[in-house]
Amino acid sequence: MKKIVVVSDSHGTIVKLAKILDFERPFDCLVHCGDGVGDLFHVDLEDGTTVVRVSGNVDIARGSDCDRVTFFEVAGARVMVAHGDQFRVHHDYSWILREGREKNADVVLFGHTHIRYRGEGMPILFNPGPTSGGHYGIITIGKGLLFEHRKLDT
Repeated sequence: MKKIVVVSDSHGTIVKLAKILDFERPFDCLVHCGDGVGDLFHVDLEDGTTVVRVSGNVDIARGSDCDRVTFFEVAGARVMVAHGDQFRVHHDYSWILREGREKNADVVLFGHTHIRYRGEGMPILFNPGPTSGGHYGIITIGKGLLFEHRKLDT
């Protein structure tokens, strides 16, 4: 069984991010959906941990050169990662849903809204919520993909 930790919108809350990662160890992959990707330089990750990250609107303003959208494969599923601002997710999810479908994604991970979300249908939309508020997501890979929202007890 594999475990993916999904974070977004950490916005410099390195202590919270580190606590989440320490609590969830061991995990195979860490996905950061933007706005705080530089925070990853300040946390300890075990050797061999796959890290997938994209720049959010705040990261871009601070000079980040990470991709805005990226893709990876896991358990036969094509996963799209984006911050979401470029798809107007504050208004609705139609643009990011359309982009996911056009790119043949099975799952779309995103942030930006600071609101946890899991959509049904294809592709599955999943926003872990703001890590700055202690929120994050776990994707467990077994016979399929299990999506969970979690919150750090502070």
